Amino acid sequence: MTTDDRAQDSDRPLRRPTVVTAAVAIWAVVLLVRVTTVSVAAVQLAQDESGGPLIAVIGGVLGIGICALLAWATLLVWRGSGTARVWLGVMGAFALVNVVIAVAVGSADWPTLEPVAVVAAAVLLYLPSARPWFPRWERRPRAQEPRTIGWDPQTGERITEPREAADQR
Repeated sequence: MTTDDRAQDSDRPLRRPTVVTAAVAIWAVVLLVRVTTVSVAAVQLAQDESGGPLIAVIGGVLGIGICALLAWATLLVWRGSGTARVWLGVMGAFALVNVVIAVAVGSADWPTLEPVAVVAAAVLLYLPSARPWFPRWERRPRAQEPRTIGWDPQTGERITEPREAADQR
């Protein structure tokens, strides 16, 4: 069963909340800026004598790969994935640490706006109006373990009630 199939069977709203749309838009803008920055930095590093093209290619591929993972998580949040919402929230927490360190050191400048936007997008996903878009799925029932009724004095092994008695609970 896919996420979309489960969403149709749940109490999920038919329209995406505005805060989710705003958060996804902020993530999209941040990712576009990040991809542009990584691409330009890789080209500049490749042209620089000291960096070398190999380091530029490795750095560019890693940077674009991380952006691709974040774009995938953003797409999943757009579709209503609670797990992707948690991962973007974790990224927002890292960005918050980045902002706090930048302010504490006194180097808060224009590049600090990107982590601030990431924090804002992460907070928007956890507002009460966004909760219905990320429904909790019912958990699968687990097998009931037999209840311990004592311990064997010779071996120290657990003595449990018979299976039939455990299943009736």
